[in-house]
Amino acid sequence: MALVETADGRWFAACASLSERPPRVYLLEELPLIPPALDSSHHKQSGYLCREEARTACHIWYEAAELTQEWWELAARSELYPERTAWYLDEIAHLAGDDTPRLHYGLSVHAVVRARGKNGQEIIAATGNSPDEAIEALYQCVYEWSRVL
Repeated sequence: MALVETADGRWFAACASLSERPPRVYLLEELPLIPPALDSSHHKQSGYLCREEARTACHIWYEAAELTQEWWELAARSELYPERTAWYLDEIAHLAGDDTPRLHYGLSVHAVVRARGKNGQEIIAATGNSPDEAIEALYQCVYEWSRVL
């Protein structure tokens, strides 16, 4: 994160990218995701009049970006429909030849199962934003695969 002061005395919240060569600075001029309840000055001039306002904008932007990533990671580990997911897992195991799906968690969930068919083993994979979505998508893929056999 960075603060930039222009020649006319305006301040801007910015982000410095050190991974690029040469390093670049990007101004953060977007409105926050959740605007202040009492602020009606959306038509103001770009930038900020003082350093403290720009620094506050910098913190708001960083917090929003950080929280969004935390929410994605939390969603990727949250199972909302355990009974339905258990049914899908049983059906996947039955259709794929009694193999248990493996899940990989990150910003999304990747589900993979080895399916035994007439032509040997195949890997079937699917992705979702949560374990429920990934397993449901994997079930759809395994079901379609089983109908082709």
